[in-house]
Amino acid sequence: MEDLESKILEVLKVEGVPLVTSEIAEKIGVDRRVVLRRLQKLAIEGKIKGRKIEAANGIWIWWI
Repeated sequence: MEDLESKILEVLKVEGVPLVTSEIAEKIGVDRRVVLRRLQKLAIEGKIKGRKIEAANGIWIWWI
């Protein structure tokens, strides 16, 4: 699972702009729900930041 976290962090660093969960999942080829759980864990650990966009039906955006 650490490999998945590394891939997520790399995508966020390379892109340099906030991304929605589905964009991250697509870039690393992993199911969106799996990626969402890992993103939430990374956010709790303080490694990334995330915010739910209420106007967009609860879509989450993530950034470093």
